[in-house]
Amino acid sequence: MNETLLNYLSELEPDREQLSLEGVDIKDLHYNYIQLICLLIGAQHLTAVAGRGTGKSEGILAPRLHRLVDVMPRSSIVAIGTTYIQLLDRTLPALLKGMERMGYQRDKDYWIRRFPDKKDNLILPHNCPLDPQHAIFIRNRNSVAALRLVSQDRPGTANGLSVNAIIGDEAKFLNKPKLDTEVLAINRGDEELFGHIAEHHSTTFTTDMPTTRDGDWILKEEDECLKPQHQEAIRLILAVQLEIYKEKKRLKIGRNHASRLQRIAKYESYLNELRRSLVHYASASSFANVHALGLGYFKRLFRTLPPLVWNTAVLNKRMEGVENGFYPDFDPKRHYYDSVDYAYVDGVDFLTKGFNDCRKDADIDHKKPLVIAMDYGASFNCLWVGQRTGNVVRWLNCFGLASPHKTQDVVRLFCKYYKYFYLRHVEYVFNHTAIVRDGKSDLTYSQEVMKVLTEEGWKFTKKYTGQTPSYHGRYLAWGIALKEGDARFPVQRFNRENTMKGVSAMQHARTREGSKGFEKDKRDEKNMEVDQSTTTHYTDAADELFWYLSITSTNSTDLLPAIFTK
Repeated sequence: MNETLLNYLSELEPDREQLSLEGVDIKDLHYNYIQLICLLIGAQHLTAVAGRGTGKSEGILAPRLHRLVDVMPRSSIVAIGTTYIQLLDRTLPALLKGMERMGYQRDKDYWIRRFPDKKDNLILPHNCPLDPQHAIFIRNRNSVAALRLVSQDRPGTANGLSVNAIIGDEAKFLNKPKLDTEVLAINRGDEELFGHIAEHHSTTFTTDMPTTRDGDWILKEEDECLKPQHQEAIRLILAVQLEIYKEKKRLKIGRNHASRLQRIAKYESYLNELRRSLVHYASASSFANVHALGLGYFKRLFRTLPPLVWNTAVLNKRMEGVENGFYPDFDPKRHYYDSVDYAYVDGVDFLTKGFNDCRKDADIDHKKPLVIAMDYGASFNCLWVGQRTGNVVRWLNCFGLASPHKTQDVVRLFCKYYKYFYLRHVEYVFNHTAIVRDGKSDLTYSQEVMKVLTEEGWKFTKKYTGQTPSYHGRYLAWGIALKEGDARFPVQRFNRENTMKGVSAMQHARTREGSKGFEKDKRDEKNMEVDQSTTTHYTDAADELFWYLSITSTNSTDLLPAIFTK
C-alpha cells in the first residue's frame, strides 16, 4: 500500500490542544498494515486471512464493530462462532480488549449479558432482545447497539432474529451451509433506518489459513475480490482516501475550513457508495506484526513448528491437508460433534473465570468409567479420554504437556479437569511401552500413572493390551472406522472444543516407507526443536485408545480379518 495512504490512518488525528481544553482524553493507537488496509477500504463484505499473532480480533474486528455501532445507532449485530465456548473463551476476550484499547469501559460503555443500568437512561436497540443472556450491549452516545452471540452448536440462538451486520472469527471452522441458511439469512430488514449506509448488512470474517476443503469457501472470496468491478472500486476508494487525507492535513494549517469540510463530506459520500456490495479479501503473514512480536518470536516458531504448520499458520500459504496422511479419512463435518452444558456455561463470567473443567461438558456418561490412554516420553506426554456407548466411541478430551513436565503432570491435569466427574473411576489402557522406566524414576510409566490416580482419589481398572498393533493394522482399522463402511466397527465422534489439538496432530501425521515397510512418520519426534504437540505423540495415544474401545473392549476379534482384507 502507498506509504502516504498508510500515513492517512496512522497520522490522522484531531486537534489535540482543542480537545484537551474540552476535557476529551486522547489515546494513541497502533495498527499494522493489514489492520490499516481493512479499515481504510471498509468494504461491505470483508474477509481477512492472516497468520497467527496478527491481531485479527483486536485490530480488525474491534475497529469494525466500533464503526458499525457508530454509523448504525440502536442496531443489532451478530457475532457468529462455530461453538458458543469459542465465542466466550477465545473471540470475545480479544474483541473486547480491542474495544477497551479504543476507550470502551465495561459497565460504562458496554454490558455483558445484561441490560444497561436504568439510571443511564439509554435508548435500547430497535430489535432489542427480550433476554440479555446472549447479547452484549454497546453504547453510542445516548443509545446502545446489541451484539448478539450466535453459535452453530447451539440451536435456536439465531431463530427469529433480524440483524444489521455480521462479524465472525475463526471462520475456517464454520459450517458454510449452516452459515448460509441460519445466519446470513437473518442479515435483513431495517432498510428504512440504515439502507443508505454501506455498512448495513455487512459481513466481516477473520481467520488464519484454512487447511481443509471445508474452508474453500473462504478462499473463493479472494477470487471474487479479484473481479474487475471490485478491484476498480478498491482503487477508487484508495484515491478518495488520499484526497480526504490531504484535505484534513490542510485543515490544520489553512483557512476556509467550511469549503474544505464540504469537500471532505462529499468525498466521504463517495466512499459510502463505493463500499456498497464491495468484496474485499485481505491477507498477510504473521510478519505483518513483526514490530510488535519481535524477530525472536519468529525464530522460535521456525525452530519448533513443522514445515506444514509454519507455512500455513505463520506464512499464510495455501495448503490442503498433508500428503500421504496416516488418518486421511478424518472428516470434520462427520466426525466432530459439539456438546456443551449451557445450564452451567450461562452462569459463568467468562472474562474472569473461564471454562477449565468438565462441568461445561454435556457428553460425559457419569455412570461409566472414563477410559484413558497415554503416550510417554522425555520430550512430551499426552493423554486421551474416551467412552464407548453401544456402537459409538466418543472422544471426550485430550491433554498434553512438553518437557520439563512429566507423565505425572499430565495425569494431574486430567484429574483437575475431571474433578467434578461423579464416578471418579477410570479404565487405564496401556501397552508394552508403559511398562518401562525412563531412567529418572524407579517406577515404570504405568506405575507413575496409577500412583497419581491413587493420590488424587481416583479408582482405576488396569487394561494391559500387550504389544502395540502394527502400523499397517492401525492404518487400515482407522480407515474402515472413519469411512463407516463396515457396520461392525463403532463410529468415531470427537468433541470439537476439547480435542482440537489432538485431532490437528492426527491431520498432520504422515506415512513413510521405513526399514520394516509401511509405517507412521515419527521423525519429528526426534527433533527436540520441533513443537512436540504437533508431532505424532497424540496420535500414538489415540491409536491405543482407539484399538481398545473399538476392538479389544468388546472382544471383537472377528474385526481383525476385516482389517487386512479390505
